[in-house]
Amino acid sequence: MAFDGRAGIVDIDDDERTVIFDAYRLKKITGTRVGPILGISKFSSPFKVACELAGLYPGDKPNKYIEAGNILEPILRDYLKARTTALLKDPLAIPEGSKVGIEEPVPKEQCGYDHFHNNKVFGGMVDGYIQVDGKRDTILEIKTSRDREGWLDEDGGYTNVPMSYMLQASLYAELSNLDRIVFLVGFLEEPDYARPKSWVPTPENTYVIVKEKLEMSEYMAQCEEWYNEYMKGGYTPEWTDSEIDAEVLKYLRAYKRK
Repeated sequence: MAFDGRAGIVDIDDDERTVIFDAYRLKKITGTRVGPILGISKFSSPFKVACELAGLYPGDKPNKYIEAGNILEPILRDYLKARTTALLKDPLAIPEGSKVGIEEPVPKEQCGYDHFHNNKVFGGMVDGYIQVDGKRDTILEIKTSRDREGWLDEDGGYTNVPMSYMLQASLYAELSNLDRIVFLVGFLEEPDYARPKSWVPTPENTYVIVKEKLEMSEYMAQCEEWYNEYMKGGYTPEWTDSEIDAEVLKYLRAYKRK
């Protein structure tokens, strides 16, 4: 029988609205989990993240949005690679005569799904780096989105990066000892998700956004305090009545009924 992390459940306490667990091996806080831990996410929650880190819940099932993002990440990276100077020289203020290039990320199978083994609490995988004269200069974060309006700024440009994405990329920049982030964003229409391999990046649907990383010390301190209290303490934060937490609870209770 395949390992099922739900075997680590000690109790589902309906009075306290928490799950007590015996973790076999705690997972690390990745960039996508920082926002939910801090309560800044439309797609996750502190309770859900705790269940993921404890290995009780496997995370979101594949859907058309996740699959499209996975398919298009290398396509978007290749698009940037073929136009590196044109798209990055001015936004990054690359000095004349300097060479700019794209560093591919280490494949997930070769790094154990973590590019930051030196940190015991925080980890994750980057989408790549921007190199200047052969040295890492900037984190590359690749996104796909169907919400163009959500990225619009007051001047009609696409610079309004969602806070959860800023936290994700800023964590990786912090762990990489870098100060800047390049967001490469491809905007899809709803029909594109049915045929993502047919979508082609163009200047009309793909944008480069350069951001300075957030000051992460306080955010990381809050996350580590949360990790020490709940994950090392062997219990989750209280679940809420949200659909997100309800779906996780449904999954956990299904095992307990066996």
